[in-house]
Amino acid sequence: MDLLDIHEVSVQTKTYVTAILPLLALFEFVTAMHVYGKKGSKWNPKLVLTLHRVGGYVFLVCLLWPIIVGADLLSRLSQYTDGWHFDGNRFFHAFLGITVLIMLLLKIVFVRFYNNFRNHAHLLGILITIGTITTWLIAGWFWLCMMGGRPVP
Repeated sequence: MDLLDIHEVSVQTKTYVTAILPLLALFEFVTAMHVYGKKGSKWNPKLVLTLHRVGGYVFLVCLLWPIIVGADLLSRLSQYTDGWHFDGNRFFHAFLGITVLIMLLLKIVFVRFYNNFRNHAHLLGILITIGTITTWLIAGWFWLCMMGGRPVP
């Protein structure tokens, strides 16, 4: 199985590869809360913020693969005309993924370029964490529980 062959990515592969996203989101949440959520002395806040920034860019890169795979799947599904019906599961899964991507890009823009909106980055970070964990729980964890990690025939 080649991760770059996006036409043939199995549900099992997507589930296991994207399991890193909620872990990265939790790492980002913990590092941000360490610096911005605690009063008093903090352990090396400059290093923690650097780790947070690097982790955010790693998260962005890791998020791009499932977005590309999902966009390819949705574009192929939209080409079928015979018996086509709205697939709510895939739509909401894609909607949540794209929403997380948009919030992440917006957070980066606020922090890097528009400092007047920097104070909104904290809320965006929390929403990104919640959105990522929710999306993976709905899609990945549910699939693992229902299918037991077996490939779809």
